[in-house]
Amino acid sequence: MVGRLRVHRHVLLLATLLAAVVTQPLVARDSPASRLAYDLAVAAAALAVLLAVFAFRWERRVAVALALPAIALTVARYALPDGALASFAIAYHLSAALFLGFAVAIVVRDIFRGRAISLDAVLGAFAGYLLLGVAWGSLYAAVEVVAPGSFSVNPEIRWQLEDWHLRRALFNYVSFATMASLGYNAVTAVAPLANTLTWLEVMTAQFYLAVVIAQIVGLKLAQAAAAGRE
Repeated sequence: MVGRLRVHRHVLLLATLLAAVVTQPLVARDSPASRLAYDLAVAAAALAVLLAVFAFRWERRVAVALALPAIALTVARYALPDGALASFAIAYHLSAALFLGFAVAIVVRDIFRGRAISLDAVLGAFAGYLLLGVAWGSLYAAVEVVAPGSFSVNPEIRWQLEDWHLRRALFNYVSFATMASLGYNAVTAVAPLANTLTWLEVMTAQFYLAVVIAQIVGLKLAQAAAAGRE
């Protein structure tokens, strides 16, 4: 059973990530119980990343060290008054970005180390792309917390910045729109640091797609050539 889960680990990882990203804005304004349930689901997603991406002990140690501040602050948030959350949000967002960024680096490394390509490996590459988007969303949220007004937000949706979950969901939206170069105007970077992060994300996302797709295509061609020689 454990062996089969290991073989299909990226399927489970992708399903967990998609569930977390899609449901986040849906629970933001619900009861405290639903928010707690969602935070537990995010913890499960982080655990899925830990088990699916990091194969070596040193990788897991580094990943846990990077994620610990975010985990601790998620728990502490329920014991803190609303006014005190802003001072902790920056540490949370940076911790999440570092953890997810490290996971993306390991995903890319494993793709280049592979000698064959499978559906699970392709799904792992897609999961890495999702992790990259959420990591950059955390960076955008951190910048907005440190320097409010770094992003020009449409007045009709600006109220989302006041909610912990909705702010994260909003900047995930900004991140994925930026990665896809869709150019939506609901949220626009206006401060120098926000502008720099935006073009850096575009370049990083394009590089990820280029090198990962090239590697996947190369492995597929190598597999086809090897099968033809048999």
